[in-house]
Amino acid sequence: MERRFRKAALWGATVAAVLAGPLGPAHAVPRPDPSPQPSPRGMLDAMRRDLGLTAQQVRTRLAQETDAHRAAAAVRRALGAPPAGMWFDKTTGKLVVAVTGAADAQRVRSAGAVPKTVPHSRAALTALVRQITGRAGKGVPGVTGWGVDERANGAVVRIDRTRHTARTDAFEKAVRALGTRAKIPVTVERSNQTPRQQGGSVVGGERWTPGSEGICSIGFSVDGPGGFQGFLTAGHCTLTADQAAYGKDGSRMGTSNPGGGHSINDREGDFGLVGVDQPGWTVSSYVAGQGGLPVTVTGSQEGLVGMSICHSGQSSGWHCGEITRVDQTVDYGNTVIAGLSLTNACSAPGDSGGSYVTQPNAPMALGVHSGGGAATCGNFGGPTLTIFQPVGEALAKWNLRLKTGSP
Repeated sequence: MERRFRKAALWGATVAAVLAGPLGPAHAVPRPDPSPQPSPRGMLDAMRRDLGLTAQQVRTRLAQETDAHRAAAAVRRALGAPPAGMWFDKTTGKLVVAVTGAADAQRVRSAGAVPKTVPHSRAALTALVRQITGRAGKGVPGVTGWGVDERANGAVVRIDRTRHTARTDAFEKAVRALGTRAKIPVTVERSNQTPRQQGGSVVGGERWTPGSEGICSIGFSVDGPGGFQGFLTAGHCTLTADQAAYGKDGSRMGTSNPGGGHSINDREGDFGLVGVDQPGWTVSSYVAGQGGLPVTVTGSQEGLVGMSICHSGQSSGWHCGEITRVDQTVDYGNTVIAGLSLTNACSAPGDSGGSYVTQPNAPMALGVHSGGGAATCGNFGGPTLTIFQPVGEALAKWNLRLKTGSP
């Protein structure tokens, strides 16, 4: 419930760039060579490859998404409470906003978006999802997640048919009954995908190692109170307090989960913090891109359903896709996490903590990699499921500022 209250309190505030400043001196470990300048080229190439678009279609879509993000910010300012749903329609190139009344519909039009009148408010949908969460408890075999279905103005429950049991059937029946009682549609999505948390200069998407516990990826560089410098990553990569953190060359860069209060891997989210304090290491605004060309993060933004995204991880590299759902609960088997976003961009073990950005011409930080399904970039065995933790929550919780630069 704490997450919901925080999101409601932040409603109406537009997520924007929070810090801009020059990069520090180059450190002594491998990083993007100073000669290749940060460029959107690799990101554009990846979007063409992964979204199946021509160069002109990419340019058109990015212009439309820029307009849609502006409209979304205007909608947040115009409405007193979150709408029932909000998503980018790639067919029309417009932001669609689900509302329940004529007055809000007019406000949405004035903000430059397309209103869609629906019967159920966001509060009603959230109430139903809260009941589903209560039914799920600490987890149900075969149930991999649930949340609001914005486009359907209902709720969605995800089930892995390969782990189906009698308890799964009972849970599905109970959830459908909840929907019937509330007169809200409940969609059940079945697949063979069981999500799992993928473990595996400070530059987003590059490798880092927490002690001797596998391999993860860097998310975004941050500054904090008292001259703190470090980076955000996945919470399940930072579970051990005050653990040595090593860079991709094996040298120590700093300390993971400093003080023991900087790792979240539960209902609240999946995000962690690593302090960078070793000689020769500095934080940067870069995210590793395609072909050795980094991109420069210019700020942060809230992801919208239907929007294109690209992510960078030390295992899979640079891959793009679309956000398919936001504010979802995911059951990883070992932990249940709320407030995550789902995408169809491919990923692989070791990408955990890696960077999600949008808009190549002025890349905005969206989130850090949390997990994915069985279909990885090297094994397309079914529908692709990749999951990220929105970046705004970690920034707010620990009073951090993104390290940003000019596009």
